Amino acid sequence: MQTNLHQIFKEMSVPEPKKELGALILAKIEFLQKKQLGRKLVAIRLSLAGSVGAFIWAVLAYGKTFLQSDFWVLLQLLLTDASAVLKNWNDFLFSLLETFPVVSATIMLVPILFILISFSTYFKLTYLNHRNRYNYI
Repeated sequence: MQTNLHQIFKEMSVPEPKKELGALILAKIEFLQKKQLGRKLVAIRLSLAGSVGAFIWAVLAYGKTFLQSDFWVLLQLLLTDASAVLKNWNDFLFSLLETFPVVSATIMLVPILFILISFSTYFKLTYLNHRNRYNYI
C-alpha cells in the first residue's frame, strides 16, 4: 500500500480557529502599539528636556558674550544718529556683519532648533495617535 503525499494532505482535516482569536490578536496589536507610543513619547520628552537644558547652558555660557559684543553698540548708532548711518549705509551694514557674534548666536540657536523639532515630533505623534484611535477596519 503506497500512499501519495498529495492524498495524505487531502484527507487531513483543517482545524477551525477559536472565535475569540481575532479579538485577541487585535487586543495584542493595540497593546503593543500603546507600548510603542509610550516609548516614543518618553524619548521625545527626554529630547525636549535635554534641548531645554542645552539652551539654558548656552545662554548662561555665551549670553554675556553675545550681549557685550560691538554689534549692539553699532546698532545703537542707528537710533542715535540715523542721518549719518543712512549716508553711509553700505559701510554701516558691513560693520554690523563684521561685529555680529556668529558663534554665540549659533550655539544658542542650535538648541532652539532641537526644541522645535521635539515639539513638532511630539504633536505629530499625539495627533496621529488621536486620529487613528477610531479608525478600525
